[in-house]
Amino acid sequence: MKKVLSILILSAMCAHLVGFYVYFIVRQNQIRQEMRETIGTLPHEDFERFVFTKEEYNKIRVNDHEVRINGQMYDHSTPTFEGDMIVLLARHDEAEDNLISFFQELIESTTQDEKPIPSQLTTFLSLTFITQPDLLLPSMQGETIRFLPLEQRTLKPLRPVESPPPRFS
Repeated sequence: MKKVLSILILSAMCAHLVGFYVYFIVRQNQIRQEMRETIGTLPHEDFERFVFTKEEYNKIRVNDHEVRINGQMYDHSTPTFEGDMIVLLARHDEAEDNLISFFQELIESTTQDEKPIPSQLTTFLSLTFITQPDLLLPSMQGETIRFLPLEQRTLKPLRPVESPPPRFS
């Protein structure tokens, strides 16, 4: 029973962590898709113009449609070349920046926790749980009476109960 309960608790914790990561990935893909759709319909005045060398572009490139400039995500249309320079018309993706900063804040808050673990929790986690052993006692009639731990006694009785109780003179 304890193993099952432990497995259920660990499964719930893992599902929570994995579920949060899955939410992050799904939401990030939704934001990227929405931005790709809007980039094709926006006029050139809504874009910022950036000029990079090939080496700089390769350093800031995240994928085919995104770059990270000064820690901020930008979605761009197809790059154009002017000599050895790459020209990007890009738009700041605030929704993706907010999502990434939220995710990073959650991760950093758990790693920067300076409060020590409460001593009661440490003591509880270090406890060793000992199961009750079977107890054998000799009876007056020469037979051995076996006492089982409580959970086993409640499931199956060892001896039938005599009714009425015997009288001793």
